[in-house]
Amino acid sequence: MLEMYLFINPLGAKCYEAEQNILKLAEESPQKFQIRFIPLLNLQSVTKVMSVMNVSGDTLQLRNKVSQILYNAVLDYKAALFQGRKRGHDFLLNVQRQLYVEHKKYSEEVVIRAAKESKLDLATFEHDRRSKLAVESFREDQRLAAEMNVNTPPSMVVYNLDYLECAVSVENCTSLSSLEELLFGNAAKEFVCTKNGLHPTYHQLSLKK
Repeated sequence: MLEMYLFINPLGAKCYEAEQNILKLAEESPQKFQIRFIPLLNLQSVTKVMSVMNVSGDTLQLRNKVSQILYNAVLDYKAALFQGRKRGHDFLLNVQRQLYVEHKKYSEEVVIRAAKESKLDLATFEHDRRSKLAVESFREDQRLAAEMNVNTPPSMVVYNLDYLECAVSVENCTSLSSLEELLFGNAAKEFVCTKNGLHPTYHQLSLKK
């Protein structure tokens, strides 16, 4: 079984594409997958969101405002995940669909509509959105990204659960063909697993886009 961590910018268009592609692969492949979408919040994520929002200027005040929007989006996603991974993924895709298909801005209206369409318990969701548990879960995700040396969304880290001492990672894994190459092609054979105590060795691969 493969365990996949897709590190995403929850408001990123390329990440939306990557999420759809990996879910498509998981649905069509006979190979069993465990998939986790991990939100990554850093300066690159903020810059990408500012670009998508067509924000003019780059003052500290403006960057802080966009950072807060992205941070709220991350916590909203974490709160949705508390009601199950599938519903959490559905919520995230619902939000992104409104942003990139319907061309809406991230707003309370977008969030609540996504929560309803994903069949979340709204009272529980509202409680969890800014809870200490959501904040701690977000911080744990950032620690995981640092441990796996991930800085740029969308990036994927793949474990073969039969060989936990090693993993493959790749940046900018947006295209369906690159994901297929990573999971099923020759790329997965380009690295050699070496034991490193209790910690896995991460092998960075460059794939065609």
